[in-house]
Amino acid sequence: MPMTFTVSREDMLRGKTVDPGWYKTIIRNVSQEPASTDGSTNTIIDLIITDDGPFKDVPLKRFFSEKAPGFAIPFLIACGAKVGDQGVTVNMEHCKGKTIMTYVGNGMYNNRPTNNAEDFRPVGGAEASSGAAELPSPKA
Repeated sequence: MPMTFTVSREDMLRGKTVDPGWYKTIIRNVSQEPASTDGSTNTIIDLIITDDGPFKDVPLKRFFSEKAPGFAIPFLIACGAKVGDQGVTVNMEHCKGKTIMTYVGNGMYNNRPTNNAEDFRPVGGAEASSGAAELPSPKA
């Protein structure tokens, strides 16, 4: 029996280093899982660059921890959440399929370059008239 090994196009793109900058992305998936260290909840955002060019379809991943929820505010606003002085509770599943702007920076992990989804804004800018649909709150 032959010993096969498959590398998909997405696997190859995952290793492609993106030039730092703002890119239009689509939120492909949102999931939650316990952190391996202390069991707190991590929310995992899977994005794909949709801009035409050399980085089209490069997948990105961003983790938000329940221990530092403030880091998710730019992401929530980009998805259309109205974050007020008292905070906000949103159903993160409503983020799936939304197109947002993502700032991609570079870092290193185990001596390999990485793409880091560092910041977020609505498509068209940060102003409220950007056309981002309001993100609904979770239903009781």
